[in-house]
This record gives sequence, C-alpha cells and structure tokens, in this order.
Amino acid sequence: MFTRKIATLSGVGIAGLALISAGAMATFTQTTQSYQQVTAGTMNVTLSGEGVLSDSAHTLTFANFGPTGSTFTTGDKLVTITNSGDISVNEITSQIGVSGDADLISQLYVCETSSGTVIRNGPLSAALGVQAIVGTLAPTSTDAYTINVYAGNATTACGAVTAVGAPAVSGTSTAPSLPNAAQGLNATVSVTVGYSG
Repeated sequence: MFTRKIATLSGVGIAGLALISAGAMATFTQTTQSYQQVTAGTMNVTLSGEGVLSDSAHTLTFANFGPTGSTFTTGDKLVTITNSGDISVNEITSQIGVSGDADLISQLYVCETSSGTVIRNGPLSAALGVQAIVGTLAPTSTDAYTINVYAGNATTACGAVTAVGAPAVSGTSTAPSLPNAAQGLNATVSVTVGYSG
C-alpha cells in the first residue's frame, strides 16, 4: 500500500510538474491602438472696398464710371482681401478680364498694384490673362490690391512704372488719350484672384 501511495503521489507530482511546465510555455498577448481625427479646414476669402458686395462677399462691384473725356482715371480702387476661413491660403493668380466694345478696350490702360509693387501697368489688351502671384494669408489676415483703368496722362498708383514686381511709384502715366473711335463705347473690367489652401 505504501508503494502504491508513493507511486500515486509520484504520478500526481509528475503530472503537476507537466502542468507547470505547460504553463511556463504560455505567451501573454496584448494590443494597443492610437487614434487621430483629421478635420478639413474651410477656405473663405472675402472682399471689401467701396462698392457693392455680393456672393457672400466674394464679389465686389464698383459703381459705373463715366461718361469720360479722352483722358481719365477711375482712381486707384482699393480692394481688401480677408481670409475669413480657418486655414492659411495661398494667393496664386491674378487675372484681368474685360467685356465690351473692342474699339474702346484696345485703347484702355490698367494699373494694378499689391503690397507696394506693380502687378500690371500698361495696355489693358496686353494685361488680359493670368499673372502668377505669390502670397500667403493666415486666418484673419488681410492683403489688398488697387486697380485703376485709365487713358491719357492720368495719375495712378503705378505712375510710369511698367515693370512687373517693381516698386509702385505714384505719378503720371504716359498712356495716349482715347481716339475719336472710342466715343460712346463702354467696357467692363474685372480682376479675379485665385487661391489654394
């Protein structure tokens, strides 16, 4: 009986060691996770100036100008750009557009300045199209440009400076006056500034 007890205890001990040994081979596991929510910002560039605002302040329309004589200036019309969104935006293009009578359009000149530099100054017909510009507006920041349509020896923010990127020096232009063929005609000039963000 005694041998049987020892044999039984030995068998139980070996089985216990086998279980402990099997437990010693067990592997603990765990996982971790990290999260990040991404929220796209809102781009909202608005305009202000002396004129009528429409399209949620994305369009500014100046009062009609004229009738004019053969030498005139619309004056340097200030347009203030405000980043009303919550992300920084890049100003990437400025584009002059025009509609109306070709005989008048071919005789008009345009001066556009921004941050004290000349963006354009010369014949309107040569200024049509896209001009690359560089600028960044942080949220709530502002920038501005002026636009002036003229003919003849008129005073503008550009004066006689025609080099793009040169400092704007207010003074008298050297443009020719309107010819007789322009009498009674009209043209509408627009400036479109493009942004990315």
